[in-house]
Formats: sequence, structure tokens, C-alpha cells
Amino acid sequence: RLGPDLVIPNRVIMAPMTRGRSGANGMASAIMAEYYAQRSSAGLIISEGVHTSVLARGWYRAPEIFTQEHSKSWKVVTDRVHEAGGRIFCQLWHCGRVSHSSFRDGVEGYDGEM
Repeated sequence: RLGPDLVIPNRVIMAPMTRGRSGANGMASAIMAEYYAQRSSAGLIISEGVHTSVLARGWYRAPEIFTQEHSKSWKVVTDRVHEAGGRIFCQLWHCGRVSHSSFRDGVEGYDGEM
């Protein structure tokens, strides 16, 4: 049992791993849905880091979840996991000041002193 509402069938918790398999524009992909569904027997899956904004980007092909389109692409993943009897949490990820401008589509990042 994790908290008052989540009961997991075993004590196996799949740790997050950066996979770098999102589609263009940070969309969760079919291969991601297959990957997570294959691991649904874990008591709980914690997803790879998922960028929360353009400024959060810092890893090539990491998935994102800050637009409706991103959310819809993740719904495919979570539906596959749930259909297989699994549970999945999304690990939110912001790379902070170390995010390189090449990941941000021209959006300026932090320019102040460290």
C-alpha cells in the first residue's frame, strides 16, 4: 500500500530511466507505450523524466507533458499500462539552469549570475 488510495500487487517499483525515445515535438511514442506495457507486472512504474516546459528541456528526445497534444500521447501509454494491469506515475523533470539553449527552440533561459 502506498498512501491511502494506492494498493500495489507487489513491492517491485520500476525506477525511472531516461530512454530518449519520444517522437518529434516531445510526443510519447508507440515504442514507449510498448516498453511500459511490457513492464506492467511491476508493482509501480515510475516513468522516465518528462519535461514540463520548453525551458525545462535538457535531454535529446526526452518526452514532454506541457501541451494537450503531449497529454494525449501519454494517454496512449497509460492506457496500455492500465490494460495490462499496471500502475504508472509520471516523473516530472525540469533541467533548470543547465538546460542548453539548443534544446529550447530559441527561447531564452536564465542569464543571471550563478
